[in-house]
Amino acid sequence: MSLRIKIIFFLIIHNTVFAQNKFNISGTITNQKESLTTSGDALLLTETEGELIKYTSINEGKFSIKSIPKGTYLLKISYFGFEDYKQVIILDKNIEIKITLKAISIQLSEVQITASKKPFENRNGNIIVNIENTIFSKEANPIDLLSKLPNIQIGTNRESINIIGKGNPLIYLGKQQISIDELNSISIDNIKNIEIINNPSSKYEADGRAVILITRKTSNQEGSKISLSETASFRRYFSNFFSSNLSFKKNRLEVKFNASYNKLKFWESNGANYQITDRNVTSNYLVEAISPRKEYIIGGGVYYQINDVDYFSISSNLRTQNEIFPIITSSYYKENLNENTVKSFSENDSKRLFSSTNINYSKSFKKLGNLFLGGQYTNYNQNLKSHISNNFNNTSFEDSQNRFQDFTIKSTTLKGDYEKKFNENVELEIGANLLNTNSYSIAEIENLNPQNFNNSYYDYSEKGKSFYTQLSWELKKVSYAIGLRVEKTHIKGKFTDSSEFLVNRKNTDIFPKVSINFPIDSTATFSFNYGKSIQRPNYSKASSITTFINPFLEFSNNINLKSTLTDEVSINFQLKDKSITALYYNSENPVHYSLIYDVNNDKTIMFPSNFKKEYGINIDLTIPLKHKFWNSTNLLSFVVNTIDDPKATNSKTRPYLYFYSNHEFKIDNSSSIGINGWGLTKRNEGIFERNALFVLNASITKKFFDKLETTLSFNDIFDNLQYKESYLLQNIKAKNIFYSDRNKISISLKYSFGEIKNIAYKNKDIDENLNRIK
Repeated sequence: MSLRIKIIFFLIIHNTVFAQNKFNISGTITNQKESLTTSGDALLLTETEGELIKYTSINEGKFSIKSIPKGTYLLKISYFGFEDYKQVIILDKNIEIKITLKAISIQLSEVQITASKKPFENRNGNIIVNIENTIFSKEANPIDLLSKLPNIQIGTNRESINIIGKGNPLIYLGKQQISIDELNSISIDNIKNIEIINNPSSKYEADGRAVILITRKTSNQEGSKISLSETASFRRYFSNFFSSNLSFKKNRLEVKFNASYNKLKFWESNGANYQITDRNVTSNYLVEAISPRKEYIIGGGVYYQINDVDYFSISSNLRTQNEIFPIITSSYYKENLNENTVKSFSENDSKRLFSSTNINYSKSFKKLGNLFLGGQYTNYNQNLKSHISNNFNNTSFEDSQNRFQDFTIKSTTLKGDYEKKFNENVELEIGANLLNTNSYSIAEIENLNPQNFNNSYYDYSEKGKSFYTQLSWELKKVSYAIGLRVEKTHIKGKFTDSSEFLVNRKNTDIFPKVSINFPIDSTATFSFNYGKSIQRPNYSKASSITTFINPFLEFSNNINLKSTLTDEVSINFQLKDKSITALYYNSENPVHYSLIYDVNNDKTIMFPSNFKKEYGINIDLTIPLKHKFWNSTNLLSFVVNTIDDPKATNSKTRPYLYFYSNHEFKIDNSSSIGINGWGLTKRNEGIFERNALFVLNASITKKFFDKLETTLSFNDIFDNLQYKESYLLQNIKAKNIFYSDRNKISISLKYSFGEIKNIAYKNKDIDENLNRIK
């Protein structure tokens, strides 16, 4: 008889539920005559709430559930075609058991496993957000999804991600690092969970103090499934998101494909008031852009399970967007007694193309350990054509410039990881990476009155090698992890008409990591973490591309940006699912935007630059709450952050608070209501003074006929999201404001259809795969 397995642990709350003395349970299942050879699902659930604690897989009649806290449990085995088996287990050591099942003559067709999931899990200061089958799975795209998660801030242009107290994070999809463009190419349907890792180990690149780790969904059922999703979004302008997803699984082969067409209309605006004191200059501007955009996304992958533990996968993504948009700037400029008002108009034609392909291979050598090999190739191209005209003092528009700019990145990465577990308490990890990246910048500017040309062609290359090792062990119930990462980089940059390199840096950096976990008792853990990291400028910032704002002001990138090095130490205390974390960090050469006056070109330049240092303290409190149909996760952070530089003439630091609260009300199995909000109090961060912020979101979801999912969402309900900052640097005093277009109402419909093949459970083997698409 074909068989399918479920193993369910129901937690009976006795004395020590969340003990840190962790043990393993392993077992073999037979049917009175022989071992069973099929595979299936294993779930660890709480007894009272039915909440999913742990998921694993069962292969060939054997199961192993690891790292279970000391306590009393009920082991329940539901083996289709057999009678249920139950056994109470007192877990105070590693246990191996043999289970014999009695056959019953029942023909089962399709089985659906359901369990109530916590939207959030808190583990030693790291937060795991469950996406699959939660309210977060209803978001239209990954950026909107991340904007609803704790500590994560999305830039007003939706092209940057920041974590409160950590800066720009690394983004990983499984074992491969990805960019924001790759993130935007991922379908929400394919995401299982997202983990915000605040203390990443040495196996992650050192280029970031935090990691956003995305895990894709897995499936053990054969057949095919198609889902169609349509989201209508009403901001200042209407936007439409349409996506389709196809998955097919047969024996050891799984194929996935997704395609999206988005017809969008974005609104962006920012402004500034600034003074150049030593030149007696006063100026302000307000710029506004309205961008109709067509966006196409295509992705797919093939995954093949070679045997129970080895696999090979290949996946690829392609994303294109085209937009023709105007930028309108109203400006006022006064120098001594010379006063001008200017209205600038630019017509822009922009095209972007992003593609990425990666290959993964995982091989287990049983007693010798596990090997992972990966390769990735990424290509990005953006070109922008602009025609600029100006109207001085309400006269008439006169043509000023024609611009053509093109920016290309080509990057190849090779990666290898090896893991060896010597016993249950000692594990060694080693790995190496190779990186080769080249970028090319073209800027061709034609000034029309008087006519002259100003062209630049800039090439940038970065080659990198890295090696890491990490040793983890447990001694007298205390867990230790010590890691070391060495990264060697060679960065070169020059204009093509010059033989001299403007940038030619060779760096060898060493990044140590230390983590120690002390179990205090059955419910409490104390953790210590130290790490050193680096924040390298992204390739677009280290280019020669510029953006026209008005005749007196221009935005520019900075080819001379240096990397930011950060040391940080943190302690964490966790009591059951609640935790408090204290963190101290110190950064050299942090990057922030500021203004300078370019004497040679007689204009002001806004650009990213290195400041001397940035340091501070974070104290974070995480409190999850649950009562019946209500789930809530709440975070409160006390932050003192100082940005310092010799150019600063007046700086002060004051502490501020960040708070986040997420609430989900489960009405029934098909309906839920979500309320989500975050805020920041006024911030004085040394050089910069920034305003207070508060954002409130809400959503309602309902499922009809088990096929159609509907969601009504409200974002930034009070339309409060405006970023303001002011600073004083030597001879420049500035106040900036950045407007966002987050206030929106959206309606989403998702319909799924297809056939998951029914399985008749008979006494013959069935190949089932453990899918781990990366």
